[in-house]
Amino acid sequence: MEILTIVLAGLLGIGSSGGIVLDKIAQGKIRSQVISVEQQAVRIDNQPNYRAAEGKLARVRIASRGVRIKPGIRIASLDLETDPLAVKLAKLKLSNIDRLRESLTVPAAGAVKVVLTEKDLNQALQSNEIQAQLQNTLNRLIASRAGSTNISYQLADIQLKLRPKNRLQVSFKLSRPRPKNLNLESNATPGTYQTKNPSRELATSLELTLKVINGKKVRILNPQGTVNGRPMSSRLLNGFATGISDRLNLNTLSEDGILARILQLEINEDNLQLISFVRLETKMP
Repeated sequence: MEILTIVLAGLLGIGSSGGIVLDKIAQGKIRSQVISVEQQAVRIDNQPNYRAAEGKLARVRIASRGVRIKPGIRIASLDLETDPLAVKLAKLKLSNIDRLRESLTVPAAGAVKVVLTEKDLNQALQSNEIQAQLQNTLNRLIASRAGSTNISYQLADIQLKLRPKNRLQVSFKLSRPRPKNLNLESNATPGTYQTKNPSRELATSLELTLKVINGKKVRILNPQGTVNGRPMSSRLLNGFATGISDRLNLNTLSEDGILARILQLEINEDNLQLISFVRLETKMP
């Protein structure tokens, strides 16, 4: 949802322009919210234009290509079409989602289409921010399944391949240091000990199908996988699929006043396409 907040912040910020040459100003405002945009077209339908100075926009359509929102995170294409937008300019705060909601006089809603290439996705997986999020998710998943926080694995070398019919292939490595043991070696000097602390590495490969349920949830179906070349048990795979699926639930966004629905999710060998409807509710200060 962060990219939508960035776009809304750029759009709502054009009210201070006085409503002159809105399309160009909106492009500049949106560009200022991201690292770079390779191509962008913005069209604002507003009659008369001075309504923008009152914080009102009738409809906005944006087509962007090659949007870099953070280091290592690129969106191949982003298309957005909004419903009417209205904001209290005097109270407009863009520092966080709650402040943005407080400035809205009516809910902000629109449809968005995002396209990510396999290269984009793998590049994002190498970013420190995404890796930290994945590591935290892995830690919580293991703790919930094992019933202990003392079991931990370090996630590394994540690679993603897109497959037709909404399938993904994910490969990664998990390493877990073994407990330190003091072992008396037969060839060691009597009275001395040698410490052994080898790290166990698990080369893991998963293949799975993504399915949207009622526009609100993404389920992982038909998981298959191997660890160090050996098939994973169905019990372990289903537990993994359930744990991840539980976190792919858009209903959790309602706590932040966001209503989101997935209208279409399509994965092929070239890219991942997501079309969704998003509504940002107002909030009393």
